[in-house]
Amino acid sequence: MATKYELEVIHNGTDCGDFCIYQTYDGQMDDIRPLVWFSKTAHPGTKLNFGWEIDYSVAWSEQGDLTPGVVFKASQIQAMDPSDTSRNTVLLTCEKGAYRFGSSDNPTKAGKLGVVCDTMIAPNTVSVGVAMSGKPTHACVAAPSLKYTFAPHPRYWIAFGKFEEGEVIDVNRMTQKFEIAYPVNTYLRTIELTANNTWTNR
Repeated sequence: MATKYELEVIHNGTDCGDFCIYQTYDGQMDDIRPLVWFSKTAHPGTKLNFGWEIDYSVAWSEQGDLTPGVVFKASQIQAMDPSDTSRNTVLLTCEKGAYRFGSSDNPTKAGKLGVVCDTMIAPNTVSVGVAMSGKPTHACVAAPSLKYTFAPHPRYWIAFGKFEEGEVIDVNRMTQKFEIAYPVNTYLRTIELTANNTWTNR
């Protein structure tokens, strides 16, 4: 059974707004866009709880534009296992005018996830991404005959503002963001947005 990670957020800030959880990973290519993974709205003086497991999937969306603010809405999510080279790569194809995942004979190195796009993919019409705990975390616009590789070793972040789950974000323009670290054998963290709208560990 997968280990569950939990995050408790105490909202002692000044405004009602959305708490956004998103991920980054080291070595992430510029064309792979972070998405709002979780988003919950809260009033000051309240508490939120988030939870997830380290299980991976890949996803595609009929979205050929991933500029900040666009929402990635998954049309298909397929479970994957980065450690198993027989289960860490899929083919994205278009048959009878519709996209779907299929099997691929183009393996990906253990520890990563791969999506192979065949020649039937029309440019700028579909995007592919990786998901954790059933919700997409990153995506990129797909192109025919290319393979996209994701290295899912996430760093977790929280931000406060106005967000929608699946929304493409520009992390360089994010304000009030805070990294949530989980030391070895630590699965529960508590953080606070304070009265002066800064973050602190509890």
